[in-house]
Amino acid sequence: MLEEASPEKVKELEDKLLRLAAEFDNYKKRAARENDILRAKAAGDTLRKILPIVDDFEIAISHMDVTKDGEFKHGIELIYAKLLDFLKREGVEEMKALGEKFDPYRHDAIRYEKGEEGKIREVIQKGYLFRGDVLRHAKVVVGKEEEK
Repeated sequence: MLEEASPEKVKELEDKLLRLAAEFDNYKKRAARENDILRAKAAGDTLRKILPIVDDFEIAISHMDVTKDGEFKHGIELIYAKLLDFLKREGVEEMKALGEKFDPYRHDAIRYEKGEEGKIREVIQKGYLFRGDVLRHAKVVVGKEEEK
């Protein structure tokens, strides 16, 4: 035989049910956020491995002679543009560095030269951002005033 529950007991069980439902909802949201973070990290790791290929394309294009290698150079530039477009669609963007103030969270100083203190004078290797976070630091030459 079933006994009828008191109104207090019913209220207590309803509250417990609501708390459990809220905890489960929070768990699902937390799990989804953690999953998004893991996916972004995996994507960032993969995209970071592609950046040396971008560097190689830039070097190859800069060393081609337009008069001798015109059509070939044009083909390479098209492939390079497609690669950059792919990276952009994935959330990768080139970091502006030349002329900017040196920021150790975004730039790696390779050497210092005479010039305006803390200002980036040359970019040795481009830096990139992935969805606003640093994917690769820019390798730069930083200005340093001469000591008197």
